[in-house]
Amino acid sequence: MDTLTKKADINLPKLRRFIHRVTAKEMSALSEPCYYPKLKKYYIEMLHLCKLSEKDISDFVKRFYAGTPASGWLLNTDPTTNFLIFIMHIFLQKRDIIAYSSTMTYFTIRNYNNVIRRLIRYCNPDVFRTALDSLAKTHLFVRERTIANAMYFISKEMQRRNSEFIKTADVKGVVAFTQECRTRVAQSVRSFAETYYRISQAGTAIRTPYEVGEEDTYQLQTLEKRSRAIDQVVKKITVYREIDKEALEFARKLTKIRASLATLIVSNLSNTKYSDDVRMVLELFVKDLTSVKALCGKEYTTFVRKLMGIKRTTQKIYFKQEVQVLLLKILKDIKYKEKYEELTRQSQFLISSFLAYYITSVLRRLVC
Repeated sequence: MDTLTKKADINLPKLRRFIHRVTAKEMSALSEPCYYPKLKKYYIEMLHLCKLSEKDISDFVKRFYAGTPASGWLLNTDPTTNFLIFIMHIFLQKRDIIAYSSTMTYFTIRNYNNVIRRLIRYCNPDVFRTALDSLAKTHLFVRERTIANAMYFISKEMQRRNSEFIKTADVKGVVAFTQECRTRVAQSVRSFAETYYRISQAGTAIRTPYEVGEEDTYQLQTLEKRSRAIDQVVKKITVYREIDKEALEFARKLTKIRASLATLIVSNLSNTKYSDDVRMVLELFVKDLTSVKALCGKEYTTFVRKLMGIKRTTQKIYFKQEVQVLLLKILKDIKYKEKYEELTRQSQFLISSFLAYYITSVLRRLVC
């Protein structure tokens, strides 16, 4: 590891920014059915930012595993795998935990990509969606709510268990880490693939929201526009990390929660790990819209208040529930969850409503 470190001439700021950007992009894209990341181009770009060649990495691999059983194992001698381990090692040496964490998430996504491409070579988006909906509640993809969240969960587990091995370049530890990460990812993907093929072979008919016909053209176009708008809002909030100050102030005035808490919630919402949660909230909000006035007119605040006031429903997934799920994740991250649980129900409702108004207001300001 030291030999490669001396040979490299790393532009750390650019490398850090590049990894943050591509990891955020790929995490967001994993929400699409049948999405297989194309990562080869990133490997070449990262090599360039480190002023290293593919031969440099191959030579490093030979030196690092020389005299160990792993020297003959394809999984452990893969150049890209070891280059990413090298990058994580560098970030840990520099005590850059955020960049290290992003690289670990990217590493996990790459494992997912390798496994899913091998198990499902020709993917049908409709079958893919149905397979996700058919998984057991205990499946990691369901438990963590999305594939992206599942990969993030695994990456955090790997980070917790293996950081010291990567930092010290412990060969045995690195070998165990590489195999553990691949195994954890493969277990979830393999069981998903089994469900996918079972549904595919059963010939399950998947109906689209609208049958394509001339009379339905307007409905389909509206659906596509809504989808594009939601995608823009999700990226704006979680990928580009933009804070809509007008939406924030509007939501705060409606709910009258403290400005400091409102700002803290919105600031922490700007994270790609919440991409799928924000998307789900918006999709459920749009699903219940009956007219443009409900979004762009005076009915907007009443409409959101009505959705947040639902106490009983037969729906397994609904707007108020998803807002609450997202809020609790944020409150846990900002270490406010215990204090929140001590508040009155009215105060809790106002905080939840603030988040609902903020997210939907960002959409409203984009569309209207």
